[in-house]
Amino acid sequence: LGSSAALSEAWPPYSTMEVESGCPSPLRLLESTEEGQQRTLSPLSNNSGSDILSPWCSAFRRSISSCGTTTIGMARLLERSGKHGRSSGGMRVSWKDKSGGMRVRYWDDLFHTVVSMSTVKVLGMSATVLITSWFVFAALFFAISEQCGLEAGTFMRSLYLSIETIETIGYGVPDPGLKGCYSGIFVLGAAALWESLLNALLISIVYTRLSRAYTRASSVCFTKKAIISQFNGHCYFMFQVCDFRKHQLCEAHVRVYGVQHAETTDGVSFQTRSMRLQHPDDELGGMLLLALPQLVVHRIDAWSPLCPPDYRTCPGNNPATGFTNPWDVVQRAHDVDNGSRDVAAGTARPGSPSLQEVAAYLTEAQMEVICLVEGIEPATSGTLQAQCSYMVEDVAFNASFQRCVSRSPDGTCQVDLDAFHDLTSDTGNVMHVQSLP
Repeated sequence: LGSSAALSEAWPPYSTMEVESGCPSPLRLLESTEEGQQRTLSPLSNNSGSDILSPWCSAFRRSISSCGTTTIGMARLLERSGKHGRSSGGMRVSWKDKSGGMRVRYWDDLFHTVVSMSTVKVLGMSATVLITSWFVFAALFFAISEQCGLEAGTFMRSLYLSIETIETIGYGVPDPGLKGCYSGIFVLGAAALWESLLNALLISIVYTRLSRAYTRASSVCFTKKAIISQFNGHCYFMFQVCDFRKHQLCEAHVRVYGVQHAETTDGVSFQTRSMRLQHPDDELGGMLLLALPQLVVHRIDAWSPLCPPDYRTCPGNNPATGFTNPWDVVQRAHDVDNGSRDVAAGTARPGSPSLQEVAAYLTEAQMEVICLVEGIEPATSGTLQAQCSYMVEDVAFNASFQRCVSRSPDGTCQVDLDAFHDLTSDTGNVMHVQSLP
């Protein structure tokens, strides 16, 4: 990360991001800090005793409060309305289906439709079905009361008998054989069979709902801000993730997608593209050790959805060096740099965009980066998915993540979740990297 002068050169006053969003860019906020102050970006900090951070924090809060949902009034595809800016996993996608085929498909898979409902709805529906069955069998018992000697002269007595039978509470009737009437056998047998099936169904639905691994994803923590910084002439998109539970997920891995809300030149809206990862290496499965904060790194190269179109191809390049065909396998420029992919000497390669050009394109294209961390919860063997969304107002430029892991007095590892979200501007092109490839 360069000095204040270098930052000013990389991002001149009233940059494209500021003009179109109406919000001060994170970089501009960095430049506005007074000389000699600690350059720490802390969007979560609310320490009244920290006079050093108060000017920047005040400016940051004002910028966030004025930015609304997105920088240009667009709703996120993946909402972040949960606590601490978390996503509850809900995608803001509405479906238009005049034929009604979607509704039919939901009814074809009724079990998962019910399980996907909220817990309150599942419990309420279960109670409704159970109580309704009481009244149905109460009417049947009332109909055969005189014939079978049940002596349930009123509907209320028949209702008591129905509840006692279905819930197997135990009861007494004048004649346990019901005077040998055949209708009593069918009613009593149907009540017993319904009780067994209903209990199995309700227990499975409620258990599946309560034990689902989805709620386990609440302990997987993403940084509130992602960063885009430039190193060795290349821009990198980065964020951190960790899991603060004692028992870690099995086979934890990460995937990242870029969604362009604005229409492309072909008229496509909400175009989705995969984002290749340098760290953790997606060719090795993108595996994560979430016990400690993990840095996820994506290089903004010619194949990146965050790359301005002018830098995706150039005269004389080929599919190995530039984004020439959207149907080809997504490559990584890093594979050419380290020799993992052979390229003929002298083959043209697209240049790298600057921070200002990347920020301008993110705003123009209304880009949203969707991050997915998946793993298996060992206690229930259920697969879970933690999700997070970053738009342009969630990105700090030319910043790095604050150190958040230290050695405690007793020699054990200690992770500061408050510092986990903090950002800092350092000089000397320094990045605090907790995890390495």
